[in-house]
Amino acid sequence: AYLASLEIYTRDAFPEDWARSQNNLANAYLYRIRGEKAENLEAAIAAFEASLEIWTRDAFPEDWARSQNNLATAYLYRIRGEKAENLELAIAAFEAALEIYTRDAFPFEWARSQNNLGMAYQNRIRGKKAENLELAIAAFEAALEIYTRDAFPFEWATCQNNLGMAYQNRIRGEKAENLELAIEAYLAALEVHTRKDFPIEHATTLYNLGVAYWDNSQLPEAYNTLNSAIETVELMRSEIIIGGEADRQKLAEEWNDLYQVMVEVCLAMENSTAALEYVERSKTRNLVELFHKARSLPDRVQRISFAEIRSLLAENEAILEWYITRYNFKVFIITRDSTKPDVWESSDAGLQALEEFQQEYIDDYTDEETDNWGNQLEARLEKLAEILHINEIIARYIPENCQKLILVPFRYLHLFPLHALTSSRQKADKTVETGCLLELFPGGVRYTPSCQLLQLSQRVNLTAEDTSPSKFFAIQNPTEDLDFTDIEVEAIAKSFNPAEILSREKASKAGLQQQIASLQNADIAHFSCHGFFDFDNPEKSALILAGAKIASDGVPSEEKRYIRSRRGETYDITECLTLTEIFDLQLSKCRLVALSACETGLTDARNSTDEYIGLTSGFLYAGTTNVISTLWAVNDVSTAILMIRFYELFRSESRPAVSIALRESQLWLRSLTVKSLLEWVEVSQLLSHEHKQTIQNRYNRGYKQDYQPYESPVYWAAFCAVGQ
Repeated sequence: AYLASLEIYTRDAFPEDWARSQNNLANAYLYRIRGEKAENLEAAIAAFEASLEIWTRDAFPEDWARSQNNLATAYLYRIRGEKAENLELAIAAFEAALEIYTRDAFPFEWARSQNNLGMAYQNRIRGKKAENLELAIAAFEAALEIYTRDAFPFEWATCQNNLGMAYQNRIRGEKAENLELAIEAYLAALEVHTRKDFPIEHATTLYNLGVAYWDNSQLPEAYNTLNSAIETVELMRSEIIIGGEADRQKLAEEWNDLYQVMVEVCLAMENSTAALEYVERSKTRNLVELFHKARSLPDRVQRISFAEIRSLLAENEAILEWYITRYNFKVFIITRDSTKPDVWESSDAGLQALEEFQQEYIDDYTDEETDNWGNQLEARLEKLAEILHINEIIARYIPENCQKLILVPFRYLHLFPLHALTSSRQKADKTVETGCLLELFPGGVRYTPSCQLLQLSQRVNLTAEDTSPSKFFAIQNPTEDLDFTDIEVEAIAKSFNPAEILSREKASKAGLQQQIASLQNADIAHFSCHGFFDFDNPEKSALILAGAKIASDGVPSEEKRYIRSRRGETYDITECLTLTEIFDLQLSKCRLVALSACETGLTDARNSTDEYIGLTSGFLYAGTTNVISTLWAVNDVSTAILMIRFYELFRSESRPAVSIALRESQLWLRSLTVKSLLEWVEVSQLLSHEHKQTIQNRYNRGYKQDYQPYESPVYWAAFCAVGQ
């Protein structure tokens, strides 16, 4: 509406109305929920500054002051630009507004600007912090001279909350006394900021109060207060109807610190059980709720208890669940016999080392100009094992009889092949074995996004393992540039009857839509194609189908329709199978989705709430019980060999679990010599004579018989078993 009004109210024809519309538009952007927050704030600043071109101090002093106050608020919350400079601009604008907004002439506006000025000083970077906090306290107390509880209850409570934060962070004076003053102010604010009337402000003040209790070593009070805040936030989340998943995601991101502090408080109280339960409450919330809703499960999503987490485990199985806070990272270790979770915690320096590692890893992986990532992978995994203290955790917490691991990563840890990390382990005969986690745990290493998601998957797929899978569906080499995927799919398909294959040009978007029933009725779905993960827009991640690849120089200006891979190819996303479309599939009959494609296991690592947004989560949501996915762009030849071997094992009489068959395939590929590879090719019942010749011709010349072509983790470590 404001944009429309500006088409009529032009600056030249209606300058005052134009300025007013600019100010109104700016306020709309300032408090907008939809869209990118940083972009909204830039639009607000631009519109406020436009209004000030007309609303000058001399001609329109009151309007000028109001717009200065609003502009200052936008700078106070600005995301782009240098934060220190933004705060200086905010302070200058608030102080400018106070030149007009005097206490006598405009008492309410004066108090509002004093409150806002206090917030700016509280967050100020330049100047001495102690002095800034004193200025903030003085400004808040000045505002409270006008903002009384009787006259302005909401503003009074808001200012009390702000005053509480200033006292909580105060440097001068006695810390204990400052914390008592902070607690007193928060409790006052809560008299007005009730859950019923002001749920957001109620939760905010409860969070601040909980942290103050924590700082003051009042742990029971901190626990009860933070629990009440979490209950309020989760109630708000459940009531979001308009805006749906995007708004729930934003809410989760805004309140992520609340869960982190609660976990810290639980651990300070030596209650690792509650700490783990709150970790689970904070993870994959959107995916869990969508999963629950799509399967028409009764009632609201119930939070998983420690007893339920423990019941997910077999006798010889353990869970390692990571959690990253602003203070450190933690690993929760659970076995079937655990009376409570064991917890290992890093140092501050350990967290810093992990943050630096992940940034360097992602930067190198996404750098199209160099091959540093692949060349350094083995050394990097050794470094990651040291940073994560895998050896110490395995030695201290994992019992000798444990044969299987379930790994529950957090945020960017989902990007790393944790199963390939090296450790040592004492065996029952007291000898020490050293190797990667796959070697040390013969029962397999599998991943799950969260324990609750694993529990929900098991509840709705109780019979998934009872029958041998027979119906096979495959996408085969749709871009016709992966010759060994033809060998791969044609070999694997021999194990199944019926087998529905969309090959090469037939594996188009239209072709898939025509055969969607075959996919949704399949026991096994195998995608042997290119994959693409979009780090900037994960929902645009996709499996590449026939007809999607286009000439880069022919890309029209409608850029959102196209994606460019790190290999340099350009694809029309409307001709791909996107993450959004995968969520709409119905794969409840599917026991396994094998994503023999690049980057299918990557997730949105920038997400502070660990929502696990990626192709793997899409297929889990669609209903499959297991996914094999990849953490990077994989080699066509080695992948074909690995996947054929996997199905040989998976379809054998012993019918191993997906994680066991994948483990044995990966270790086999790693140790494979040219001699043993050719011997396997010769006796394989899945490979045709023509395909055997193709592989033999590749390796019969120029290779020594004892050469191990796929020893590097680049070839075998990318593959992960996710699910049951």
